[in-house]
Amino acid sequence: MQDQDPETPEYSNGAGCLTRMYWMFVGNAFLAIAFGLLIDRHPPFPSLLDAACLVFMASLVAVRYIDIRHLKGENPDSSAPATMDDWRTYSLFLVLGSVGAWLTIRFLVPLFVK
Repeated sequence: MQDQDPETPEYSNGAGCLTRMYWMFVGNAFLAIAFGLLIDRHPPFPSLLDAACLVFMASLVAVRYIDIRHLKGENPDSSAPATMDDWRTYSLFLVLGSVGAWLTIRFLVPLFVK
C-alpha cells in the first residue's frame, strides 16, 4: 500500500484533467481560431462562425462550472480549491472579453479593413 500526501487530490479518472485542459487551453484556442476566421473571412451576419464563437464561449463557462462543482477543480495556479466565486469571476471576464472581441471584430475591424 502506498502512502499518499493528504494534500494531493486523488482522481479516479481523467475527467478532471480533461476539463481543466479544455477550459485553460483547448477551448480558448478554439475561440481564438473562430475569432481569427471571422477577421479573415468577413462572413455576412449572422454566420456559422458567429454561432461557433457563442458555442465556444458558452462551453468554456459550462466546463469551468462542471470542473468546480463536480470535479473539485482548483485555481489555475493550483494554490487552492476553486469556489463558485472563482467561477463567477471567470465567467464575467470571459463573457465580457469575448463579447467585446466579437463586437470589435464585427463592427470596428470592417471599418479599417477593406
